[in-house]
Amino acid sequence: MLIRPYTHSDAVKCREVFISNVPKYFAADELSKLDNWLNALDTDTLPYTSAEAIYFYVLELKGELIGCAGFYTMKGENKAQLNWGMVHADYQHKGYGKLLFDYRVNKIHEIAPGRQVTLWTSQHTYKYYEKLGMKVESVTPNGFGYGFDKHVMYLPD
Repeated sequence: MLIRPYTHSDAVKCREVFISNVPKYFAADELSKLDNWLNALDTDTLPYTSAEAIYFYVLELKGELIGCAGFYTMKGENKAQLNWGMVHADYQHKGYGKLLFDYRVNKIHEIAPGRQVTLWTSQHTYKYYEKLGMKVESVTPNGFGYGFDKHVMYLPD
């Protein structure tokens, strides 16, 4: 098993991981947002005006990309936002999501010490993140689109 930085050649496989999680965890129209993120990585730009720096990693098992996950540090805020954490549907419930979560939290502590770890997720996954120690700060019904409530979460210090 290997977690390594994303490269442009990983884009197709990352999209496949995403698609394997539609509609259970992601709305299909979020693919364009993932494409925006991957394009920013490929062009060394920033996908959001609130982003200061972006990071993205892939998880390989026996040479096959089975998951990906990233985060970004936020301009003018002492926060690092987890995003695009996903494991291919065929490999879920085996601890790989926790590996990607722990890896990113450790990277944040290394790259941006003192930043609060935050996350936006849906009603379908917030309980999973609670098990990992995150707390819900707020909920916006349909915040990610119809049927996908937005849960704003943070990892207490």
